[in-house]
Amino acid sequence: MRKLIFGILVSGIAVYFLSKNFDIAEFERLEGKINWWIFPLLFLSNLWAFVPFSIRWYYLLEKKISFAQAFTTSIIGVGLNMVLPARGGDLVRLIMNKRDTELPLTHLFSRIFLEKVMDLGSVVIIGAAALFYMGLGQSKNLSLLLISTLVILGMIVGLVLVRYFLETLRGIAKKIFKLIGKHKLYEEKLDHHLVEFSSFLQGDKLLRPVLYSIPTWVFGYAISYYLAGLLIGMPILFPEALLFMFLGGMGVAIPSAPSGIGVFHAAIISGFIIVGRDPGEGLVYATVVHLTQFIITTSLALIAYLYWRLTHEKTENK
Repeated sequence: MRKLIFGILVSGIAVYFLSKNFDIAEFERLEGKINWWIFPLLFLSNLWAFVPFSIRWYYLLEKKISFAQAFTTSIIGVGLNMVLPARGGDLVRLIMNKRDTELPLTHLFSRIFLEKVMDLGSVVIIGAAALFYMGLGQSKNLSLLLISTLVILGMIVGLVLVRYFLETLRGIAKKIFKLIGKHKLYEEKLDHHLVEFSSFLQGDKLLRPVLYSIPTWVFGYAISYYLAGLLIGMPILFPEALLFMFLGGMGVAIPSAPSGIGVFHAAIISGFIIVGRDPGEGLVYATVVHLTQFIITTSLALIAYLYWRLTHEKTENK
C-alpha cells in the first residue's frame, strides 16, 4: 500500500510540473494529422515485440514451459504492468508459470531478476549507441547512462559472486540466517535454490537469453516508438526512437503510479530537448506513445488471458 501511495505521489508531482510548463493546446497539433492506417502496424509491432521477449523467457526457464505458455503469460504480465503498481504484472506472470510448471517461486524470481538485468543492460547499450551516433555524447547527457551503468555493474558483481564464490556466499548466508534465528528456513527453503541458480549461470544456459535481449528492444519496442511518430504526423529518425525508448525505459523504472504516468512523459520530453526538438511536441508524442501502448498491451493481455483460461479448462476437463 505504501509503495502505491508513493508511486501515485511521484506521478502526481510529475503531472503537476508538466501541466504547469506545457500548454494543453499543444494537442491541437494532432487535428487532421493522425494517420489511422499506421495503427494496425503499431498493433503488430507491439505484438511482434513479444516474440523475442517470450523466446528469451522460454530459455530462461530452460524449456520447462511451452513457447505458447511463455508467450501468453509474457503478454499478460506486461499488460498488467500497465495497470498494477510496482510492476505487479511480473508477479502475476510468475504465479501463472508456477501453476504451469510447479517450479518454486524462488526459482522463477531468480530468472526474472536475470531478465531485468538483461533488459537494463540492453537499453543502456542502445541508449549510449544512439547518443554517440547522433553526436550527442556530451557529459551533460551521460549522467543517466552513468547511473544506469553503475546499477548494471552492481547486478553483474552480484551474479559473478553467485557464479564463482558460491560456497563463500552460502557460508555468509548461513551465519546471517543463524544470527536472526532463521537457520532452518535457509537450509530447507533457500540454500538449494542458490545452488541451482549458480548452476544456471554456468555453461551456455545463459547465452541464448542474452542473445535475444537486444533484438527484443531494437526490433520490437523501438519500431513501436518509430511508428507512433508516424501515427500523429510527427516523423522521428530511428536513432531518435532508440534514444526515446531508452529514456522511456529508464523513466518507468522510477517508482510511480501504474504505467509510469508523468515520469514517462517527463523522460520523453527530456529526450526531445536533448535532440533539439520542441518539448511541446515531446509532450504530445509521449502521451500518444503511452496511450497507444496502454490500449494495445492491455487489449492483448485480455485476449491472452482468455486463451490461457481456455487451454487450462480443456486440460482440467480431460
